[in-house]
Amino acid sequence: MRGHVFVVDRYSWPVHRSRLFCGVKNPMNINSRLSLYADLLCVRKGDLVFFYQRRINEPRLERGFRGVFRVISPPFFHDEDLSWEGNVVLGKCPYCSSPYSEKQGKCSNLKCKKELDPTRHILPNRILIRPDEEHGYFEKPVDDNTAYINRTNHGMLWTMLFRKIFGPGRERSVTPILPEEVEKLIRLLRKVNENRTSIFPSDPYNPRTFHRITINLCDFSDGSIVKYENALMAWMTENIDKGYPVLKDIVGPLDELEYFGNNVLYGIGGEKVDLLLLHKRNGVRYKATVMELKKNKISRKAIDQIKDYSYWIAQLSTANLMPPPEEFAIQPILVGHEISSDASLLIERIQEHIITIPYQPPCKVRIYKPIVVTYSIVDCEIEFDIKEGLSKGSLLD
Repeated sequence: MRGHVFVVDRYSWPVHRSRLFCGVKNPMNINSRLSLYADLLCVRKGDLVFFYQRRINEPRLERGFRGVFRVISPPFFHDEDLSWEGNVVLGKCPYCSSPYSEKQGKCSNLKCKKELDPTRHILPNRILIRPDEEHGYFEKPVDDNTAYINRTNHGMLWTMLFRKIFGPGRERSVTPILPEEVEKLIRLLRKVNENRTSIFPSDPYNPRTFHRITINLCDFSDGSIVKYENALMAWMTENIDKGYPVLKDIVGPLDELEYFGNNVLYGIGGEKVDLLLLHKRNGVRYKATVMELKKNKISRKAIDQIKDYSYWIAQLSTANLMPPPEEFAIQPILVGHEISSDASLLIERIQEHIITIPYQPPCKVRIYKPIVVTYSIVDCEIEFDIKEGLSKGSLLD
């Protein structure tokens, strides 16, 4: 039940639905593009996709969450323009053929001053989808009030709710959502549509040539260090389940890896963790692994963040489960090129401990000692080394 939400509007939605693809922008700024790549590279074939139709001027009940679709391709770049019944999604600037997406209504190419039609978006980073055979496609969307305010359906769209609160850096074209959020959206779509699925006219998009999106660390590193933290993030989302040495030991058995997502919001003030992994054994979620990524040095401040997020990540990971578990564990992981001396001393003093979440019955959450992992770029590949905090319990429990 891994799922993702892609943002569309009333103009792009018909093209995505009937040409059967997801599309996101292609920022000119390399760091912004890497951040977007990190989101896209979190997507796997077989994952579920929902679209969120944001408001322009349509009635409330004609916008919101739409779906359900299934991913059938890896992320790729392709600049072909696609249309459906008068609506168009562009692959490049129609005036200068720039592959970069618009900004404030103008082409991002500094030499091109043409105003772009606001109903048409440049979205060349794409993923192919199909209607999901298991759940079906539902014509009516789930509006915001039904999704966020109505309390007659179990659970909460926790990670999506925080993005409804406007703030710098919270706008996001594609968002990974928790398995329980996937289940809730499917329940709501069934309810709103009275359990009736629909068939829509389509002409599936099938590019003959395209450029697959992947992270070559030689393009984004300066010696043994990545130039951008988002490059490290994008590499991690692309490869976290690929069995890399050391990383595979931290991730654990892949058949227990229920979910992984990047830049997961857990706080009303915009607090987020770089990577969240959820682990499930014998049908029960038993652990969350939280990774904080630093391109350079792991500082004391990074360790202090663990104290802040442990209680809230424990709730994010358990509160919407039915029933909530009585026992849970959190494994903090700090990844950086090196660790500062004061941070290393602090790590030595931190001990495994237990916090209690006052559910009924209460949930005891074991917070493991943090694991410090250093990385180095060697011949365009990344090498990891565990430095601090490793214990048998923390990796094998």
